Amino acid sequence: MMNFEGVRSWPAAARYAVAAPAVAATIALCALLGGAAAERPFIPLFFTALLLSVLVGAGPGLLAAVLGGLGGAYFFLPPIGSLAIADPNDLFRLAVYAFASCATCLGVGWASRRSRDALETAITRTQRRLREEANETLRESEERYRLLFETSRDGIVTVDLRGTIQDANPAFQEMLGFSLEELRTRTYQELTPARWHAWEDAILRERIIPFADSGEYEKEYVHRNGTVFPVSLRAWPVYDGKKDIIGFRAFVRDITERKRAEEALKAADRRKDEFLATLAHELRNPLAPIRNSVHLLKQEGALARERDRKLLAIADRQVQHLIRLVNDLLDFSRISRGKIELKRDRIDLLSVLRHAIETAQPAIQAGGHRLETSFTDDAVTVDGDPVRLAQVFTNLLDNAAKYTEQGGRITLSVERSGDEAVVSVRDSGVGIPVEMLPQIFDYFTQVDRTLGRAKGGLGVGLALVRRLLHLHGGSVEARSAGVGCGSDFIVRLPALTESASLPETPARPSRTPRRVLIIDDDADVADSFAELLADFGATTSVAYCSDSGVSALKTFRPELVLLDLGMPPPDGFETARRIRALPEGRDVALVALSGWGKAQVQARVRDAGFDGHLTKPAELAALSDLLGSLQAAPRG
Repeated sequence: MMNFEGVRSWPAAARYAVAAPAVAATIALCALLGGAAAERPFIPLFFTALLLSVLVGAGPGLLAAVLGGLGGAYFFLPPIGSLAIADPNDLFRLAVYAFASCATCLGVGWASRRSRDALETAITRTQRRLREEANETLRESEERYRLLFETSRDGIVTVDLRGTIQDANPAFQEMLGFSLEELRTRTYQELTPARWHAWEDAILRERIIPFADSGEYEKEYVHRNGTVFPVSLRAWPVYDGKKDIIGFRAFVRDITERKRAEEALKAADRRKDEFLATLAHELRNPLAPIRNSVHLLKQEGALARERDRKLLAIADRQVQHLIRLVNDLLDFSRISRGKIELKRDRIDLLSVLRHAIETAQPAIQAGGHRLETSFTDDAVTVDGDPVRLAQVFTNLLDNAAKYTEQGGRITLSVERSGDEAVVSVRDSGVGIPVEMLPQIFDYFTQVDRTLGRAKGGLGVGLALVRRLLHLHGGSVEARSAGVGCGSDFIVRLPALTESASLPETPARPSRTPRRVLIIDDDADVADSFAELLADFGATTSVAYCSDSGVSALKTFRPELVLLDLGMPPPDGFETARRIRALPEGRDVALVALSGWGKAQVQARVRDAGFDGHLTKPAELAALSDLLGSLQAAPRG
């Protein structure tokens, strides 16, 4: 499409030169067509002049009208070839043409000029209005920025490409303790400790310049008085009219109070962990003699009445439950601090499940539940910590027993699916509300107690399950159709592909006579351990303080010393050093006994000269293994 405005912008000579060729072409066309076109040539010549007026301008249109009149008279009015017009009618036709074409060209020119003037006026007014609106918007934006700049509680600072401060709001000035004039003589690097310079330069190169945004990051500033304080900031480039970077602007926030709050939370978390560890220690001390006494009373013939045996079974189950609660508390603390270690080995998952069933059997029997198992005939081998995996499945079985009504059904199944071992613990219990499924593995989460279960626990068991499985590279999923529909916990663990026979667990030695000295300031603990070890066939002696223990070492000549770490001064660590300094104590097997977990005292135990460590209340299997190890490797 032709650009008419472009044609109108041609030079005048060029625009007028168009008239002659246009008229000549119209006359040639009329002559060629003949007939009506030749008889009435002034009609096409009129439209030619009109068209030129519209497209090129009124002047060229008028020229075309004049040339058209002369050409029409010369070529089409008799006598042909002459401008002398003989017929008055032809003269009238020419006059009408001349008047109509000239008047029309002048009218078109006037209208075109008016419309062009009106359009130019409208454009000018529109441009002026848009410019005024843009200026008003810019002014308002600058006012808002300035208001934000002056009143913001966060610091706002602008620097040039060298880092020299160009502008800073009152909050930034107060934050650093400098006036604006003083800040303008400094660079932001001078206000930043040297250890942050390389890192902040990297942020400038890798984030701000290529991506026009630093993202929020933390660093430190140096106050005028020399104190160093933490800040959080975010920076952007500043551009000129050519879109070139001329500086940088940053929003800065003093996060001193936030850091103090974070440190306070960390301190509170440490105190919480210390409290849990102390609580577990204090609980384990009374649990040790209770458990030892229950074990001794359970021996054949100890109780004659059926009622007494039932009450003893209840006491035994509750002691085991308390021990597991204490262990869960400690494991929660260790895992939350990342201090739990796995003793991984190539293990048979079916053996782990059988051990978990044995551990959870008292809870299952107490609820009168029926346990159904569905194990694959092939061995399922995994790489894991057998103790921790047994803890996982014991927790799941205990949870199923706890949340299943009396006489319910629990199903434990295992299968191999591709490169995974899949274990399912399904129950016919109270189920899990659908809205609780996403949170069921969070710490301290409990299903609504309106479900009527009074044994809700601490809310850490399932959380420990997920965390322990995560450490093994596995996962756990809870499924339930809702309240009253039971639940299904599905565990997935990476299965080993290579087939290999697993070493058989050596038979635990029975009743091995040994001379054992127990040193513990808690008489109940010491006496119950003595009775328990005597039941294993050991000859025992008891001392209730460090001095009497060292004296007994010289006279009793034990092969094994169980030494409590938490005695009043001198404590177990110092007593161990005293024992190792004696000729009689150099080769004796020295085992630490405490309510603290191994991870908490392991280094100190080793440095004090101990050969091992038992956590109260000591597992019966651990005691038996300890005596067996002495038989296999006698000292001295």
